[in-house]
Formats: sequence, C-alpha cells, structure tokens
Amino acid sequence: MKQYDEYQKLMRYKYGYYSFIYLISLLGLNYLLGLFFNLQWGATKETEMLIIMFVVVIFFTNISVYHNAYFRKKDDKKVYSWLLLIVGLFSLYTTYQTFLIMLEEIMINGKINEGATRFLSGSLLVSIPITYFIKNKIDKKIEIKEQ
Repeated sequence: MKQYDEYQKLMRYKYGYYSFIYLISLLGLNYLLGLFFNLQWGATKETEMLIIMFVVVIFFTNISVYHNAYFRKKDDKKVYSWLLLIVGLFSLYTTYQTFLIMLEEIMINGKINEGATRFLSGSLLVSIPITYFIKNKIDKKIEIKEQ
C-alpha cells in the first residue's frame, strides 16, 4: 500500500468496506432464497457463491477505478487500460467461441453453470478501462466548465 497516496488508501478502505457489506448481503439473500423458497439458480451452491463473489469484485474494482484508487500513483493508467481492454475482449471472444461449441458450459437444466465465471472474468477486465475512460471524459467536461 506504500504506492498509494492517502486519498487512494481511504477510498480503497471505504469501498472495500462497502463491498464486504454488499457481499454479506448477497450471500445472506441467496441463503434465504434457498431456505424459504428452495430456489437454486446456480448448478451448484459453489457456483452461486463464485458468481456472487465475481459481482462484488466487479463492483469494488469499478468503484475504485472511478475514484482514482485502483491504479498506483506511478502507473501509466492509459497503457494499462488499453492492455486490459485488449485482454478482456480476447477473453470475452474465447468465452463466446466456447459457448458456441458447448452451450452446457453456461446453462445446464435452466441453471447457471461454472462457465459463466469465464464471462464474468472477461467482463471484469473490460469494465476497468471502460470505467477509466468514462471517468476521464467526465473530468475533462468538468475542467472545461470550470474555465
């Protein structure tokens, strides 16, 4: 954490706390749905928990990127963003190709299977640069209005 300034540390701790509360809430809701309604939306309970964790990781990562707390102070954010975008798009493309061949990787008997985690990991990688570029556009518009 030495490579982050105080503001970045504060934002990471703040949104880490919010992400933890979000995770506990989603896991509790999933437990209650299974307990009272006997609802299982994933192929296994482990798959359900993995997908919930991916959703929370995507939330934390994007909120950190938006508040300039994801990249370290000395990182070249633009280069990293383009690299993540390329790797994420490649990941989504290979996931798409896999699903064309074996649809049961994503859905099995109407329930989400573990193959969906590949889609979520690709989505995570693509969402980082998208959030970064949107934040830059917003900052530039605010800068222009202030002048």
